[in-house]
Amino acid sequence: MLDPVIRVRGLTKRYGTRTVLDRVDLEVAAGDVTCIIGPSGSGKSTLLRSIAFLETYDEGDALVFGKLMGWRETPLGRELAGERELAEARAPLGMVFQHFHLWPHLSVLDNVTLALRLVGRMGRREAETAGLAMLEKVGLASHARHRPEQLSGGQKQRVAIARALAAKPRVMLFDEPTSALDPELVGEVLGVMKTLAAEGMTMLIVTHEMGFAAHAASRVVFMDGGRIVEEGPPKPLFAEPSSPRLAQFLQTWRERAL
Repeated sequence: MLDPVIRVRGLTKRYGTRTVLDRVDLEVAAGDVTCIIGPSGSGKSTLLRSIAFLETYDEGDALVFGKLMGWRETPLGRELAGERELAEARAPLGMVFQHFHLWPHLSVLDNVTLALRLVGRMGRREAETAGLAMLEKVGLASHARHRPEQLSGGQKQRVAIARALAAKPRVMLFDEPTSALDPELVGEVLGVMKTLAAEGMTMLIVTHEMGFAAHAASRVVFMDGGRIVEEGPPKPLFAEPSSPRLAQFLQTWRERAL
């Protein structure tokens, strides 16, 4: 059996006296689409950010393709990894957040290719060819010369996805990618994510979109109070939750959806 591409063991994160992640264990296999659901404040985004070491976790391990994220082990104990080590460990990850973080003074194409040229040392022509291919993938090649201010929120998020894909990640992390969008624009972003899922991209997704989780995920993880309460394939998990807390959460969601 192949090792998981992401392995989280005993992950714990505290803010002062408040424990946000409480000894979380999680594994993501190659090709999995894992959706993390749960109420606000349950630790979902903190877990995702800790896996990418955008948050410094306090205890446990987060490993990506077997590499410990953010720390190195020494004879004297654990110490923070250097910037180069962290960059190498993060290299297989593409990350998309709820806010787009596009440079307003750059064109759409330049936003997608900037990291390829500055970090990847790619020539402009090669970078633009790669960038246009990714914009084509998200349906925005015709907007390559636009500025972000000329785009809708859904289009901006698709540019952010194209930017992440341009670096050829092996795993995509999505942190509530539709939560900042008007309801009418959510579908176009979820459509791109469904295409990636169908192509076999490994994805770990924090989302409030229960319909997407129910139909696109291979596995759903329900968090509450900094812990994983229940996880499994979406169909049985949504139809017959084992935990009262998940049943309550789903009932509240269904009532709001009416």
